[in-house]
Amino acid sequence: MKYLLPIVLIISTFSFQKSFSQTSNVEDPILKSIEKHGSSFIKDKDINSVSIGIYKDGEVYTGHYGEIDKGEGNTPNNETIYEIASVTKTMTGYLVARAVLEEKIKLDDAVIIYLEGDFSNLQYNDTPITIKHLLTHTSGLPKFLPLEMNNVFEKFDEHVPEEYIKLERSYNKKQFLADLKNISITEAPGTTYLYSNAGAELIGHVLETIYQKDIDQLLKESFLAENNMFNTAITLDETQKQKLVQGYWMNNETQSPNQLNTLWATGSGAKMTMTDMMQYAALQLNTKNPVVLESQRVLYERGKTFKIGYFWRVWNDKYGRSYNHHGGTSGMQNWLFIFPKYNVGISIMTNQSGPKTPNKLSKTVRKILKNIIEE
Repeated sequence: MKYLLPIVLIISTFSFQKSFSQTSNVEDPILKSIEKHGSSFIKDKDINSVSIGIYKDGEVYTGHYGEIDKGEGNTPNNETIYEIASVTKTMTGYLVARAVLEEKIKLDDAVIIYLEGDFSNLQYNDTPITIKHLLTHTSGLPKFLPLEMNNVFEKFDEHVPEEYIKLERSYNKKQFLADLKNISITEAPGTTYLYSNAGAELIGHVLETIYQKDIDQLLKESFLAENNMFNTAITLDETQKQKLVQGYWMNNETQSPNQLNTLWATGSGAKMTMTDMMQYAALQLNTKNPVVLESQRVLYERGKTFKIGYFWRVWNDKYGRSYNHHGGTSGMQNWLFIFPKYNVGISIMTNQSGPKTPNKLSKTVRKILKNIIEE
């Protein structure tokens, strides 16, 4: 059933943060752009709420529109925690870049050296899957493990959330590694781009093996704590759980369950507020940070335009070189763009998910960027 939000229930809030401190400046042209596009975004009959964040030149701007729960009038805010899904991969990439610079790992290391047991299947004609292949989605591994998960998102029907959570609930790290032994690599790794959450999860195992710490601890030590990202984690505490929203799959009237993250969660398991996302954008614009520079370095190219760094999609156009990543669960979607030429980071999050949502998000980001650079 389609749901059209009554005009009287359309609620919007917006805020301005300078040097990450709250003030009010509603006449600012960037806030006007957020207001314009945020209000427009929730006019879409399938969208319930949206949060938009912009980092530019040391200042943060955020805006929140619509309602989290249909009919409840509860607008998201700077404390709302979203599942950021595959944008998590860029954080995983940061951890790997740190490990590379610390000489704890090499990009050309065969992944099997970090696995116990016989994983001789993770190669093709003596060409092994390496860390670099996992980072660039060129390993030849399937999109998901278990393999049954790959069928869930092919149907795009109303049952996707319940089928996904059922498979996730019955799966764990031990089963993942057992299934990994049965994968057949059909061409030389590094040859073909094939997006793989399984590959990103395998990197989580590698990182925990290297550091002998869990991923949450590694994230805190690497950049969360020093960048005041206190509401970002894979495993939330009890207070944070109260702020975690649920979302809607396509035009479902009931909310989708949140992810359980029964593996390493390095593929799609992080949750965070828009405030923390803006801190993360600021980090990614810090050209003095060697880990950032390494994580954004191009590792794989195909043709003239397709480039990938440490999970980052690297893009070159009239706006200069930029970095972006999309994330989606069965209830939420978000997109993060980093534009170093303009010292700008833009994030847009919504608690609605479906095949058309990514394009809606990216188009809105491009419109906002155009507004910003024309001012």
